[in-house]
Amino acid sequence: MEPFRFRLLQALLFIFTLSALQTNANTSFNADEIKSRFETMDCMIAPRYTSEVESFIKKHLAYNGSSARRIMERASVYFPIYEKYLKEHDLPQDLKFLSIVESSLVPQAVSPAGAKGLWQFMSETGKNYCLTIDKEVDERLCPYNATEAAMQYLAKQFQRFGTWELALASYNCGPGTINNAMKRARSNDYWAISKYLPRETKNFVPAFLGAAYIANFYHLHGIEPNYPSLDMQVTEAIKVYDKLDFATIASVTGLPVFVIEDLNPAFKKDFVPDNTEGYDVVVPRRTSTALVEYLEARHPNSPRKKDMPEVLPVPADSSNYKPAELYFMSTYVVAEGDKIGELAETFNIAPYNLKVWNKLTSYQLKKGQELTIWFPNEFHHFLPKDGKLNITPVIVPVANTKTKEVVVEEVFERDNLPLPSEIPTIQTASKLESIHAPTLKVAIAPPATVAAPKARGNKMEKIIAPLKDIKIQLPKLKEKQAKPKPAPVKPGKKYVETSGHWLL
Repeated sequence: MEPFRFRLLQALLFIFTLSALQTNANTSFNADEIKSRFETMDCMIAPRYTSEVESFIKKHLAYNGSSARRIMERASVYFPIYEKYLKEHDLPQDLKFLSIVESSLVPQAVSPAGAKGLWQFMSETGKNYCLTIDKEVDERLCPYNATEAAMQYLAKQFQRFGTWELALASYNCGPGTINNAMKRARSNDYWAISKYLPRETKNFVPAFLGAAYIANFYHLHGIEPNYPSLDMQVTEAIKVYDKLDFATIASVTGLPVFVIEDLNPAFKKDFVPDNTEGYDVVVPRRTSTALVEYLEARHPNSPRKKDMPEVLPVPADSSNYKPAELYFMSTYVVAEGDKIGELAETFNIAPYNLKVWNKLTSYQLKKGQELTIWFPNEFHHFLPKDGKLNITPVIVPVANTKTKEVVVEEVFERDNLPLPSEIPTIQTASKLESIHAPTLKVAIAPPATVAAPKARGNKMEKIIAPLKDIKIQLPKLKEKQAKPKPAPVKPGKKYVETSGHWLL
């Protein structure tokens, strides 16, 4: 082939490829449709569709929404944690979208200026908000500690400026810059002062609105996230005070070491250092009891020190780790008056868990709607189980009669109870709790299983109460106490949060 024709063919192929990429980049973008949907979006900040908003949305929907898909996959891991702290600080739930703007929900994210973590704290600011940053630990990367610090900072800025637009802008450039812009503009309206702000800050609130759109409407753009395992989605932070290496944590919890590493990016090495105030170690909630048992048993004065095995189990092989097989699915039918927040609290999960598991497009529920709930097959224990649980006879009234039916006493080993067939409404569960008279305290969370009575001639079908989903707390175990809200942060003082956990 002649050189000229060869070069011409190369040029045509390049133009064709570039055109194809541009077409692919915008296949999910329809500006008019997005704008119409955006302007009706329910958000803590009044939606205002600008070129900056459009640019943010377009960037994350490009190439068939690959960026948005990855963000929403990671949201299933971190949004449940954010919801916990937002509720504790009585802040708008939409604030969790700020982390999308800051880090795209990547805990190891580092900015050119040196800000790190999901919430992109600079080192000095992080230390001011009680985050440990040294050669062994960087709590800016801890999803629990960094979120607590971010909530304190945002609450303080909202109290200072009075609007969330200004509070968010100050998160990016600092309160001093906002005050100077307000003086120059002689206004406290974000949109009025934005021309006096740095370029990045000027685009910050529009980016937040764009992130809110992505989080609320990604499903309308054909984006189907491939969510990580439930071990990553339902986690808990346990306070550890003495040095503890990752291999030991893996041995105690029955997890592969890589899971401990993935959940704990704040630790720069493969161990948790000594700390008199403790470090939060994140593990799947189904394994948290095992870690707590180990930490308590290795204490010199622990009565269960004698139960400690001489040799710890070998950490699980990653090739044998199949988290999908460690959970079972139940179905809950929504009753009149049910709210997703109350249901989430009943099932000891986050509202966002319910949203992801059921592909909900909002937090609104309808009577009769079926919800999928996932529960661990068992809660992993490190020490031998404390014998068996005796459940006393249950007296169940039979509908439309004066007689009562007595369910025979049964004995079950802890965490080895029968599987349920369905989950009742909260109202039914509350009534069931008042009927039960067990020797141990029974908290309906999740509730017991009840089959609704059905008419059969002149008889009513039995009310059956399997016990798989009754959370039984042994008398010697402490109940989870409500945590006091932290006092405002003051220089030189540190708020130490007591770690609470369910012992099952």
